[in-house]
Amino acid sequence: MAKFYYQIKGRRPAKGPYGEAEWAWPPVFSGMVEATDRKAAKATVEDQYERKFPSRVLRKDMEAHEYLLHIQPIDESDTYLLGRFESRSCKECGTAFRLIDKYNDPHTETKSHDYCTEACQTAAKFRDLSEFRLASEGRSPPVIYQVRQKSSGRVYIGQTTQPFTLRWWQHLSNPTSCKFHAALGGSDITDWEFSVIEVIAYPDDCTNRAAYITERESHWIRVLSSVETGFNTVRPAGSIDPSQVLLPIADPA
Repeated sequence: MAKFYYQIKGRRPAKGPYGEAEWAWPPVFSGMVEATDRKAAKATVEDQYERKFPSRVLRKDMEAHEYLLHIQPIDESDTYLLGRFESRSCKECGTAFRLIDKYNDPHTETKSHDYCTEACQTAAKFRDLSEFRLASEGRSPPVIYQVRQKSSGRVYIGQTTQPFTLRWWQHLSNPTSCKFHAALGGSDITDWEFSVIEVIAYPDDCTNRAAYITERESHWIRVLSSVETGFNTVRPAGSIDPSQVLLPIADPA
């Protein structure tokens, strides 16, 4: 069975005595059906709505039709259309939503691909600005980060007191001969995920912050077995973390 994407467009009345009716955008409803061919897909949609829909209407006949049905096959590689029907989690609150439901709701607050509501989108934007301000003022908290290869599930664990996005950029732009950078350079960037797994909060009795950060990094390397099965070469020891040494910034030229 093939997948077919359909849109039901409504007729917009003519504006003024000399205007002409048009098919309105956005569509009244969009959806997906499975069928053996386009004709069967059209029949399925008509069964669902218990009415017939024209697929083509001459301009002179528009006044006789309220709706127009557009149907197109969806290729298996068309992640753009198929993605509209996949459940995704809001990056702010974790609520599951589908893009197609947003497109079909005329009262939706936001059509963002990342956030379920306008409130979540606003909250995320505020947090991003706050984090950027902290980073620009040199007050960004140290973090333990993970770089995960999607295809293999293997991870690299690191630490940084820099803005973590800068650290990720340094890994990409200034590779060394380590096995992590070799793997990073040997596959497409879309095969990798960067995430922060711990924001460092120093204990009240902490007397050596560098050692504490390295201790937390070592903890995650041990928990995720990133030396044995991942891309870390050794488990750090002591108060100095070699991966924290600033990599040279590449010449943009």
